[in-house]
Amino acid sequence: MTKAVDRVYEIIQKESPDDWIDTQQIAELAGLSRSVMSIYLSQLFKEGKLTKKSGRPVLWKIAQNDLPFKDLIGYSGSLKTIVKKCQESIVYPPNGFPIVITGPSGVGKSFLARNIYNEAKKLQVISEDAKLVTLNAADYANNPELLSSVLFGYKRGAFTGANADTPGLIDQADNGYFFLDEVHRLPKESQEKLFSLLDLGKFYPLGENNIAHQVNVRFIFATTENLDNTLLKTFIRRVPLHVSLPAFKNRPLTERLSLIFNAFKQEAKRTNRKFVISNQTIEKLTQNTDAGNVGAMENEVKLLCASAYTEHSKDKTIEIGQIEHRNNAIAIDEVADINNYAPLKDKENVLLKNLFEELLKSIDNKADSTDRTLLLMKFLRKIQYLADDNLINSLVYKFKASVKTVLNNKYGIKLAISESGIQQIAFGLSLYYLIPNQEIKMDELISKLEELYPRTMYVYHQLLKNISPDLNFQKFGVTWILLVFQNRIKKIESIQYTGIILAHGNSTATSIQSVVNNLCGNYIFEAFDMPIDVSIHEINRYVQKYIKNQKDHQHKGIFVLFDMGSLTQMFSEIKKYSNSELLVINNVTTATALDTGIRIQRNDSFKEITEAANRFGKASGTQYYEGLADTSNIVVSCMSGVGLSEEIKRMMLESLSNKFKIITMDYKDLKQTLENHEQKFFDKTKFVVTTTDIDTKLDIDIINIYDIMEKDGYQRFEKLLVSSGEQRPNIDTLMNRMLKFFTIEGIKDRLQFLNPDVVIDEVQLITKKYQDYYDMSLDGKTKLNLYMHLSLMIERMLVNSHNNDNPSVSFESEKEKEFYSVSRTIFKGIEMKYNFQVNDYEISLMYQLLHFYI
Repeated sequence: MTKAVDRVYEIIQKESPDDWIDTQQIAELAGLSRSVMSIYLSQLFKEGKLTKKSGRPVLWKIAQNDLPFKDLIGYSGSLKTIVKKCQESIVYPPNGFPIVITGPSGVGKSFLARNIYNEAKKLQVISEDAKLVTLNAADYANNPELLSSVLFGYKRGAFTGANADTPGLIDQADNGYFFLDEVHRLPKESQEKLFSLLDLGKFYPLGENNIAHQVNVRFIFATTENLDNTLLKTFIRRVPLHVSLPAFKNRPLTERLSLIFNAFKQEAKRTNRKFVISNQTIEKLTQNTDAGNVGAMENEVKLLCASAYTEHSKDKTIEIGQIEHRNNAIAIDEVADINNYAPLKDKENVLLKNLFEELLKSIDNKADSTDRTLLLMKFLRKIQYLADDNLINSLVYKFKASVKTVLNNKYGIKLAISESGIQQIAFGLSLYYLIPNQEIKMDELISKLEELYPRTMYVYHQLLKNISPDLNFQKFGVTWILLVFQNRIKKIESIQYTGIILAHGNSTATSIQSVVNNLCGNYIFEAFDMPIDVSIHEINRYVQKYIKNQKDHQHKGIFVLFDMGSLTQMFSEIKKYSNSELLVINNVTTATALDTGIRIQRNDSFKEITEAANRFGKASGTQYYEGLADTSNIVVSCMSGVGLSEEIKRMMLESLSNKFKIITMDYKDLKQTLENHEQKFFDKTKFVVTTTDIDTKLDIDIINIYDIMEKDGYQRFEKLLVSSGEQRPNIDTLMNRMLKFFTIEGIKDRLQFLNPDVVIDEVQLITKKYQDYYDMSLDGKTKLNLYMHLSLMIERMLVNSHNNDNPSVSFESEKEKEFYSVSRTIFKGIEMKYNFQVNDYEISLMYQLLHFYI
């Protein structure tokens, strides 16, 4: 089971590292049943690797155990700035700096001090065994001398009863933290005594005037009072950091709920019971405005639990408050997720259900969109009493930031919403945290809205995802789409094509997308930035998912612009899941994307946009047909690289009648294409030319370029070309070009003086004279050997023209004598040109090469 559990954890880490995900989604990703997956997820939750959000469905997320101050409710919310400042006080070299915490009694100043101490240990700026020493100055308010002795210690005889040297709390806190609560109760004399300690790390115990104690102590001070009115200015100057904790009533509603749930959770741990609390009870606790704040709320929770426990001490589950049914309450045990915000009231749930029913009816009746907008506004007005300013303000900030990042920058959509309109939208979004939306069936409404506004719904989902990673929040937030887009929907939905930009790198695709969409002033393209090593199949996962989201806007056509890769593979992969017309454009640039985008916006026909894309030239390859090519073709793919393939293509184009399209492919792409496609894909491919043998189950002729040099290979090559309608003289021309090319490639690094491009013409002429005289036909391999031998022979003659040190050779038979005489005549031209004489030994070597053909 351990391995299976670890595999499940890895899947969640990969597919949803930061977002909530439900049990069914994880089960589908892992290929397991929902019941088995529930067991694994429960085990991971118990191990602390996952956090859980109860509801329908139950949601799971990777536990973020290493976050700083993670035990502090509001660490990423209202206390985010405070947490950042506290971190600075911990890590600033060499030993951090003092901090003073202010706020009403009971807001959690002591709890924050302990969190600072624990974070310092976690960051290893203090040792694991370092102490946190705490003192409340109020306990000694009436005895300042005793306070001073407790703080700083005393020498023997310093006062009556001082019978021995006694270290103070400051000494005990050496190399650790000292938390001094209610610092405003510290007498001025004691404040002054702290000056040298804060400045120099030294102090004098009571009764000691000569030898100072040297310590390394980090200080945290706390007070409920105004600093300027209670502490010396010189003391305040020595404490550079001041943070103020908000009162309970001023915390966002979500944090108030978390604090309440946490209080019940602590009581559940203490009593080993599960508490089921009515929403009415929780609502009352959120409205606590007592001066005691969090502490007062926690005491009230303790009393509620104690009262219920006394009456039902033998029950494992204890109810608190009037509970008509379990949907009107929240259950909390010792492992409950304190961020699982409970529903507050049933009546809002009913109102929301009614709203959705009316929206569905409005859509079915094809009512005007303004009618639906009025329904939303009316609903929000009815429940205005639920508005929580802190929560709304937080969502206003997130909404504005997301609109700028997502709608403006990425999709080129500019909204026309007033400030009050944004407040209204934020209020609507905030309801997710306040009412039991998990119980509301939204799938039908979402489906209808996606049918009605497919493109608008897509960009709205991206906006909501940017505001919150919570999947249920995104689902619930769909409700307010008409308030967000208002008069922009018609323009967004006017685009009748699907446009996609794909590019490797961190922001290449999205940068082009941003420019084009903003210049067009509308959502034309979606973009996907991809890792450099991403495979074609991974790329198509992005594309497939996006195209499925676009629904009705596929019917006029899909345009995919990408930066590099196989046009053919890209086209065929997309065609597997879409029947729409498709154009794939390679080597995307901002210019090509903008031209295509403008034409999409103008609603040009698919044919017009395709023809325009083709006019961008060879730099931007395009494909708009299914299969390897739309005309008869020959594929050239050399293992040694695209350069050789392109050279062979050039020779074919210069020699043959150009009845075929010559396609060069990377060798790796060719192998993958053969493996991943059926015979039909290669219907128009005559044959494939490579530099190595390839095994394939498909019925395709594949010929090795080096086999063409042999007689049998050449005959097969010639037969393939002739059967495809090619003329033999053209084939001979191609063969001569290839022999010339391969000869030059073979000799260019071995010739020191001669230019291989020049000498090859001499060599071909000599070879032709031998063939004409003896009326013989040489195969490609023999010609290649002869070309290379003659090229190197000419250079040898040039270098050794005055060297007569050659083996003596005699030509005895009539056949040999004739060859000698013919050779003397054939070499006469080259001897005169280069001013040397071909010796008898070189002629004998030529005879050895050709005597089988003579």
